[in-house]
Amino acid sequence: MGGNPANVSKSSRGGSRARKQRHPEGDLLPAPAASDTNLPLGERLRMRDEFFRTLAIDPREFLRAFEHVPGLSYFVKDAECRTMLSTREYTRRIGTQTGQETIGKRPHEYVAKELADHYQLDDQTVLRTGKPLRNIIEIGFDERGVPDWITTDKFPLRDLAGRVIGIIGTIQSLKGRLHKLPHLGEAGRAADYIRQHLGERMHLDEIAHHVGLSKRHLQRLFHKFIRMTIQRFIIQSRVHAAAHELTHSQRPMSKIALMFGFSDQSAFSNTFRRVIGMAPLEYRKRYLQEFTV
Repeated sequence: MGGNPANVSKSSRGGSRARKQRHPEGDLLPAPAASDTNLPLGERLRMRDEFFRTLAIDPREFLRAFEHVPGLSYFVKDAECRTMLSTREYTRRIGTQTGQETIGKRPHEYVAKELADHYQLDDQTVLRTGKPLRNIIEIGFDERGVPDWITTDKFPLRDLAGRVIGIIGTIQSLKGRLHKLPHLGEAGRAADYIRQHLGERMHLDEIAHHVGLSKRHLQRLFHKFIRMTIQRFIIQSRVHAAAHELTHSQRPMSKIALMFGFSDQSAFSNTFRRVIGMAPLEYRKRYLQEFTV
C-alpha cells in the first residue's frame, strides 16, 4: 500500500540531487529560483529599485570594475562641480598624482584656469539641463601626464526623486575614439589641416578655402562638432605639439617656439603656462624627473 520504502528513499534522494547543485569546493548551493521572466515590467522595475535602495553599498564598489578597462577613466562630481570619485588614470589625465589631490575640489583648484573654465562650463550645462553631453573634444592629459586630445562624455546623476544631484563622466583618448565618433565632415577636415600646419601662420580665410566653406559657416560647424572656436583649437594644438617636443627632444625653448608658430619664446612661455598651468621649462624638468628616474 505504501510501496517499497527503498524506492521512495531512492526517489527522494534523486529529487534532492535535482534541486541542488554542488559548489566546486563541496558545499551545496540552494536551488535556483523560479524564472522571473513572466513578471510584468512594473514589478521587475520595483525589484531593481528595491535592490539599490536597500543595498547600502559604497558606490565605489559599482565602479571598481572600470578601474582596469584599458584607456578608460571616469569621474563623479557633485552638484557644486566638486570631484567626489575618480579612477587613478583620471587623476593622471588631469595632471595630478593621486585621487586625494582632487577629492572635494573644483577644476579651478587642480588644473590651469583655461582648462578649468572649459570643464566647469560643461559641468554646469549638464547640471542645469539634466541632459548628457557626448563626444566633447578637448585638451587633457594622457596616462603619463602629457597633454593629449581627449574625448569626454558627461551624464547627469539623479536621486530617487529624479533631481539632478551630480555628474558621472568618462574620458578616453581622442585617437582611440575617432572611429566611433560621428562623422565630423568639414570641421574634421579643418582640424586636420590645422594640425598639419602648426608651424605656419594660419588665417581663417585659408582654412575656410581649404574645406570649401565660408568663414562664418565653418566657424559654426567647427563649434558644433569640436565645441571650441577655431582660434582656441589652433592655440591648444600648438601647445599640445610643443609639450610633446619638450619631453621627446633636447631642443631649446626658442626653437620649439618657432617650430609651432609662436612669435617668440616669451609668447610661447606665456601661452603654455596659461593652458597647462606651468612654464615650459618647469614642465620639461618635471616630466624628465618623473619618467626617467
